Amino acid sequence: MSFALFDLDDTLVDAKAALRAWSVDFAAEFVSGSYVSGIDDAASDVFALVDGAANWPGFVADARARYGISAPDEELMAHVAAVYPGKFVLEQQVRSGLTELRAAGWRLGVVTNGSTLVQQAKVDSVGLRPHLDAVVDSEAAGHRKPDRRIFQIAADELGVELGPAGWMVGDRLDKDVAGGAAVGLRTIWISQGEPLLAGSTPPTHIAASITEAFAIVQASGPPHQP
Repeated sequence: MSFALFDLDDTLVDAKAALRAWSVDFAAEFVSGSYVSGIDDAASDVFALVDGAANWPGFVADARARYGISAPDEELMAHVAAVYPGKFVLEQQVRSGLTELRAAGWRLGVVTNGSTLVQQAKVDSVGLRPHLDAVVDSEAAGHRKPDRRIFQIAADELGVELGPAGWMVGDRLDKDVAGGAAVGLRTIWISQGEPLLAGSTPPTHIAASITEAFAIVQASGPPHQP
């Protein structure tokens, strides 16, 4: 059976736009106004801090130290889980592309690095789950892309075998393309206009957008029946 796996952030949904919007809310609630000249500067500083953090717990620790936040880690993580996923939007072309693939018989899944609480909340917040057959996050899986084991878990949940009948689609050469290629999947790199870096695992195809990636998958032929 043919199948396609997709990255979540900056592939199916715009994570950077959501993060910028969330940073405004976080700055308004937790960052002292005396630290920066105004909310825009505060939000920009928060965005840079979280964008550079290894994970959400890492950001929380960095934020408490940087901004002198007295709220406990649990409160800060609760803010992330409650507010951040609601900043995401599922564009109609993404909804339509997934709907068309599933209607044509494709099995579809998401493979995403990140915390279970936040990543699964994003999927539910934008209404993605009804369009997918599996959602695998790295915290629950115990492995992060590009580790082959997270792709195997996704394949098991889809009831398929890893190999050239499947696709891995994402915006990261080091996580999505390298990981997908290592387990025998065809790969699509969503370049967003960026050049292919020397030494990177070459993708099977390069797409400028998720819409173009959907078209490549659809054109690759009808799904193989089990």
